Amino acid sequence: MKKASNFILIIISLLFFQMESMGQSAQCGTDYIHINRMQTDSAYRTQILNLESNVEANNQNHANNNLKSTLYTIPVVVHVMHLGESTGTGTNISEIQIQQAIAGLNDRFRNVNALGVDVELEFCLASIDPNGNSTNGINRVDGSGVVNYSANGITPSGNPCSGAIETAIKDLSRWPVSDYYNIWVVSEICNGSFVGYASYPVGGLYDGLVIVSTSMTSNSGTLPHEVGHGFFLYHTFNGDGGNVSCPVDTNCLIDGDRVCDTPPHKQSDCGTTNPCTLAGVWDNSRYNYMAYCPLVNRFTQGQKVRIRATAIVAPRASLLTSVGCGPLGIDESSNMFSVFPNPAQSVINIKSNINLIGSFYVIYNNIGQTIIKGEITSDDTIIELGNLSVGIYLLSVGENLKQTFKVIKE
Repeated sequence: MKKASNFILIIISLLFFQMESMGQSAQCGTDYIHINRMQTDSAYRTQILNLESNVEANNQNHANNNLKSTLYTIPVVVHVMHLGESTGTGTNISEIQIQQAIAGLNDRFRNVNALGVDVELEFCLASIDPNGNSTNGINRVDGSGVVNYSANGITPSGNPCSGAIETAIKDLSRWPVSDYYNIWVVSEICNGSFVGYASYPVGGLYDGLVIVSTSMTSNSGTLPHEVGHGFFLYHTFNGDGGNVSCPVDTNCLIDGDRVCDTPPHKQSDCGTTNPCTLAGVWDNSRYNYMAYCPLVNRFTQGQKVRIRATAIVAPRASLLTSVGCGPLGIDESSNMFSVFPNPAQSVINIKSNINLIGSFYVIYNNIGQTIIKGEITSDDTIIELGNLSVGIYLLSVGENLKQTFKVIKE
């Protein structure tokens, strides 16, 4: 009976993409930073108000072709700010873990579980660095030499905690925000006070998100939550005065979270009914990636419109024309799937464009010997190349191995 119960819990967590608790002891730090800057930084406040105006205009004109059925791809660079551990241990998380975290992020934005909407926004680890060189989109830097980082992690700007200064950590590794969305993976944030935080889209040298290493995983809701902030989504409970009162909802486009299909609620309201209102679909808020509730599984149509309205204006618009994810050294793709990064150092992804789950893949060397064989288990299958020698290989995928491409191991 106990085994059956455990199995049921596992299935439930997979179904809902369970997110770790983000209660008072370990929550998102975005609100704290945003409120502080709105009160103390007049230039920031002006940027936010201008951005709100632009996004609202796009929201009201969402029939615009720029917001219709176009898949946007955002190049990502992950900076692993570790404490000196060897690769794959402790805070120096493995490439596989990072690849899987990005795959999980894409699953949520593309609505793989079919419980919300497809935002039609994807994230790819950069294959070309700012100097035009091949990359796996991951930078590893030992941050233990920065004062207070080993003891307390990073300190968000304006926060009085005793961690390392945010800019000192980010200056160790950052790429141009015009071409890459920067993700900094850190040991801790304010000695465990937060699990992540993100910059609202106003640009600047340090634009991006920060996430603790233990939350940079495929099944964590923290990464899509913070990326949501990065594309100008507020918490679904925005305006609750710190879990004190129901948010004002006179005009859903300018009140609360500025999204009309996420009913307003207080931060701790996660039960079967919404104490703040009977209007709207309550599940759209309590199961939303932008809530603090324990089970999250969706973005809504209103959030999709806001994200995409944000993506086509500065500063995010430049990401849509970035070549950070291509052209690759070899652009191998078909109407069935694509392969990236290529060249690759330790792993490649097979991104299926049709349902290839259950099909087999084979990697051959230059004399036709089978080197690696496996099965496509998802629409984003990761193949480890770590034990292969540097060189050119052939990858065949699909029924009767009809699709064959070159893969470079460097």
